[in-house]
Amino acid sequence: MKKVLISGYYGFDNSGDDAILKAIVKDLKARDNSIQITAFSNNPTFTKKIYGIEAVDRFAIMNIIRAIKDCDLFISGGGSLLQDITSTRSLLYYLALIKLARIFNKPVMVYANGIGPINGNINRYLTRKVLDRVDLITLRDEDSKKFIEELGVKNKNVYVTADPVFTLEPTDEETIEKILEKEGIRANRPLVGVSVRKWTNAENLIWILGKTIDYIIEKYKVNVVLIPMHYPEDLSISNEILKQVTKDGCYIISNKYNVEDIMGIIKRLEIIVAMRLHSLIYAATQNVPMVGIVYDPKIEGILKSIDMEYMCPVENLEYDQLVSNIDQVWESKEDLRKRLKESDEKMRKEALKNVHMALELLQE
Repeated sequence: MKKVLISGYYGFDNSGDDAILKAIVKDLKARDNSIQITAFSNNPTFTKKIYGIEAVDRFAIMNIIRAIKDCDLFISGGGSLLQDITSTRSLLYYLALIKLARIFNKPVMVYANGIGPINGNINRYLTRKVLDRVDLITLRDEDSKKFIEELGVKNKNVYVTADPVFTLEPTDEETIEKILEKEGIRANRPLVGVSVRKWTNAENLIWILGKTIDYIIEKYKVNVVLIPMHYPEDLSISNEILKQVTKDGCYIISNKYNVEDIMGIIKRLEIIVAMRLHSLIYAATQNVPMVGIVYDPKIEGILKSIDMEYMCPVENLEYDQLVSNIDQVWESKEDLRKRLKESDEKMRKEALKNVHMALELLQE
C-alpha cells in the first residue's frame, strides 16, 4: 500500500483550502483506491471524518516527523502556501516540511501551487534553495511560473497546470433549493453573489460594497447573496456590508456549508463580485461570469488564466470603477458564460495532469 502525505492549510474552516484537499483526495482515489492518504490538519478529527483519510495535528512535531518518515510521496498541496504576505513564520513552516521530507529522501511534489509574493531576501533565498531540490513542481497559473523564474529557481521539472478545484462538482439543485430556503433567501428574482474577505482598509470596502449592492438591486431587479468562504472573519465583514445596504433584497449565507454546497449556490448566480480566490474558481467551474476585487497577485493571476479580466484593486477601491465592471459583465454575461465553459473544460484537463504526475512520481 502506497502512502501519500499532504501538507496544506487544512482544518481552518476555509472553503477554498478544504476544496483543494477534497479535490486532491478524490482525484487520487479515483485512479488508485488502494493509496493511503494522510493530511496535516489544524483539526485532525474533522479532516478524518469529512475526507475519509488519516490526519495528523499540523503542530505535533513528533507525529509530523513520523508521518514524513512513513510516507512514499510528500505533497505540498495546493493553495498559496509559499508566500510571506501572511507571515514569514507561515512560509518557513511549509518550507521546513518540504526540507524534512527531502532529508528523509522522500519524493516531493509541489502540487498546483500559487507561489509568491515573497519579499524578504532571506525568505527568497530559502524558497529558491528548497524548490531547487524537490522532484516536481506544478503551478496553478503563469504568474507563479514567472515568479519562481525571477526567484532564480533552476529546477527543470516545473509545469503550469490548474487548481485542483476545477475537478469538483456542485451539490444537486434540490439540496441547494433547501439551503436557500433555510437561509431565508427569496427565489422571486435572479441572484447575484458577493464574496469578500476581511481587509485592512475595511471601512472603504464595506461602504462601497453596500452602495454597490443597492445599485445592483435597483438596476437589475435581482436579489444579492453575500457568501462567506472563511469562518468567522468573512461572515463578520459580510454582516457589516449588509448593515450598509438600504434596498430590500440582500441576504447572507449565515451557516457553514461544505465545498460542493457553496459551489452549488454559486451555480445559481447570474454573476458574482468576489475577492476570495476560490469563490472565483467556484464561479469559473459553474460558468458564472465574475468581477474580481484584487487584494493579492493570485487573484489577477487566476482571472487572467481564465480570460476574465474584469477587476478592480481593493486598495483605494472606487465605486464608479466597480460598477462599470459590473455593468460590462452583466451586459456580456451570456457570451462570458460560453467563454467560461470552454475555459472550464481546458482547466479541468489541466487540473487532472497534477494527479497523473503525482502517481508517476509515486510509482518510481
